Amino acid sequence: MITAIALSVVILLGTGAGLAWTVRLVRVGNLDALALADKIAVPEPVSALDWPELRVRAIVPQPDEQPLVLLLVSWPAHRQREATLLVALDRDDRRSVALLSQWCSSRASIAPTRREGAGLEFRRRQSLERVHGVLIAENYVAAGPA
Repeated sequence: MITAIALSVVILLGTGAGLAWTVRLVRVGNLDALALADKIAVPEPVSALDWPELRVRAIVPQPDEQPLVLLLVSWPAHRQREATLLVALDRDDRRSVALLSQWCSSRASIAPTRREGAGLEFRRRQSLERVHGVLIAENYVAAGPA
């Protein structure tokens, strides 16, 4: 009797975990699809925030009071397109610099999204990891063929 109850509990927990994982995968897939649909609406991007995907090539945290980060990003599909972004992170956010550094070292695919005003969000594709900030300045370069 106890064995049957324990087996039932294990099966229910396994089913619940499987459903939770499926819901997470569907949510992440929907976020990726919505981000891509938004980007297709901009045929000629004039900003790195309009790219469907970017990669962080370098991150330089500024050593002053305001949490500023200098990012060198590129568009993997168009290697000649690069941008340097100056981003202000939330003062209380201790995790963003570590996430950006991790994404840089792992060459992760990032979905940039504009938010209200100069706000932005970077989300690692196929993940729910996000970094929020405010775009202070951007130097967009569309160089010649690589």
